[in-house]
Amino acid sequence: MLNKLGDVSMLRVLFLVSILIYPFKTFAICNSDDTFDATATVEIPKPKGFFSGTPKVSPETIAEGISIAKQNVLQKYIGKCITERSKLDQYLKVKNKVDSQVNNFINVIKSKQTQDKLTLNIKIRASVNGSLFDSILFSGAKAANEGTGKKRKRMVSFFIARKATSTDTKVYDNKVTKIVKGEKGVAAEKTATTDGTTTVLNKEESGFKKVTKGGSTEIKQRSSEREWTIMPSSDLNSNISKTLSNNGFKGIRYPSFAKRCGAPSTDIIEEEFTALDKLSDDTEAEIFDSIAESDRCNKIIGFVAIGTINVNTALVDKVSGNFTVSASIRVDVSQIVDGFPEVIAAIGPIQVRSQGLEDNEAEKNALVKAGEKAAQEIVNSLKAQGL
Repeated sequence: MLNKLGDVSMLRVLFLVSILIYPFKTFAICNSDDTFDATATVEIPKPKGFFSGTPKVSPETIAEGISIAKQNVLQKYIGKCITERSKLDQYLKVKNKVDSQVNNFINVIKSKQTQDKLTLNIKIRASVNGSLFDSILFSGAKAANEGTGKKRKRMVSFFIARKATSTDTKVYDNKVTKIVKGEKGVAAEKTATTDGTTTVLNKEESGFKKVTKGGSTEIKQRSSEREWTIMPSSDLNSNISKTLSNNGFKGIRYPSFAKRCGAPSTDIIEEEFTALDKLSDDTEAEIFDSIAESDRCNKIIGFVAIGTINVNTALVDKVSGNFTVSASIRVDVSQIVDGFPEVIAAIGPIQVRSQGLEDNEAEKNALVKAGEKAAQEIVNSLKAQGL
């Protein structure tokens, strides 16, 4: 028992250290069609009795090597795609269960085998079914929550989508610092005449100048400024609410919540997000005060999720010729505890990328994909905490 706890603690430390050392991995973009390469090495059992040739690899040995390689694929997937600390903690809790089911969510696309005497080397390329992975990861959380017998309060979710209408990028010229060093000196020239008795020495002075040039150059710097406009978000919020509801988190549309509970209007929130990419402190306080001060709303609302999805300018992909758009997601989820908000999940920024034949199609696809990703991350984070 102590060994198992020690192993889990050590894994937790290793994962946390890797996150601290390589913080930029949290911005990695993971798509459903991503592939991962991994290798494994296993020993080939020696045949019994007298044998003088190369041992033959059995199907059992090959299966063992592929299984080890799949475990390595899983670790690569977790290192690149699991960006939320709560989701990582959930994996550490149920690691043995998840690891034992790699065959269900890891698909080997191709494999290569080489044999070196009594050693079998296997290299695979595989894809990971993220939905099945999440299903296995959180399969016990829902049952644990239902077992408490408590009725879950509703969630108010409101997402703002912004599109970059223009991007102004400035490139500064190289800055060169020159150093010039000068030196002066004097040289003497001698001439002599002899008349037999007298020697005359004439001295003439000539000046010289030595110049040394050098310096340093600063690298070019780039600065970008973007202008944003609000995108229609009714479909986005409906899709997110549907995903939350399907996972047991019943939602309330923000316009309905604002009207019934006296919260700031949708227009005010959209205006602030356009300019600031966040809510002002006063507006955020008004949202939570409207819940605390209304007996009706305080009884039924327990969570508030507010997020932004920033869609960048569409660019033409040089390979496919389609328009490509990247979107960045950031979400804060708060729980109302004794009338006060407590942040229980800060998700993102998470990056997604999508394509389309036209720029507006690529933007729409990116928005849909970002909404699905945001909703699933909220579900995963809350379930990992047993909520």
